[in-house]
Amino acid sequence: MLNIKIEKSFKKDIERDKKSGKYLPGDFELLKNIIENLQNRKEIAKKYKRHPLKGNMKRLESIQIKNDWLLIFKVDENFLYLIMLGKHTQVYKKFS
Repeated sequence: MLNIKIEKSFKKDIERDKKSGKYLPGDFELLKNIIENLQNRKEIAKKYKRHPLKGNMKRLESIQIKNDWLLIFKVDENFLYLIMLGKHTQVYKKFS
């Protein structure tokens, strides 16, 4: 099982999304389940489109939680780093 490291940006993103009212409690439960699967190195269903990122974001991966709600993370031998959460425009704006 991987240890989790939560980046400051992820904490801000999740608080923003909780306050926004755009996401239901079930959405956050889905996010939690996906994070637990990543932590336990379980396979992620193909419908979530897990993929490596390119350019300034190489070494990071993305999972599409919902249509326009992404989890950006990194996995190494010991840790799962939760980097960012948000819409495509929010996530990619930070790295451009």
